[in-house]
Amino acid sequence: MYINLRNLEAINELPFERTMLNQNQLRRLEAIDRWLIEIRDSEEFSQLEYSPDVMLGDAIQAVGELLDFHVPYDSKPLNFTNEEWHSYLEQKPVMHIRRVKTWREKINSFILNGASSVAIVSLVTTSFMVVGSIFCHGFDRIEESRGEEYQPTWIYNAKIFEGSAIASIAVFLGASLTGACVAGDKNDD
Repeated sequence: MYINLRNLEAINELPFERTMLNQNQLRRLEAIDRWLIEIRDSEEFSQLEYSPDVMLGDAIQAVGELLDFHVPYDSKPLNFTNEEWHSYLEQKPVMHIRRVKTWREKINSFILNGASSVAIVSLVTTSFMVVGSIFCHGFDRIEESRGEEYQPTWIYNAKIFEGSAIASIAVFLGASLTGACVAGDKNDD
């Protein structure tokens, strides 16, 4: 792999663009710093036998350096006072709300899914049966052209395909009607 050193030098000479954290991010960092210090100084944390690769003090130092590094020029102050901000950042309990489906809704959903699946399968089956019936009628016409050697086996196959197609259409209509009734009942709620 060839690396053009002139391009590499040009990248190093690009002006350093300084990005700025917004006021909301700064306040969150201050809250993190405060929370980490509270955790480190707590009695419960001192009782833990906890020695990871990165200590909690390192995290506090990293957040502190980030706050010191950031110069809040051209930042707009928020309308919060420190006390309002601290009360806003206090940890609030999280409520998870889950909607529980009733048995009736579950049964309706099951019937709708089943009816739609049966309707699709029966529609595809109908189309194959119609194609098979057309094929058998065509082959029967070819056999008729033989004259005295004609045996009506293909016309019997065609009738089997026609009957299967009619039965499949009936299944499709029944599934569609069932799905429509269940969906209509669902809309009445």
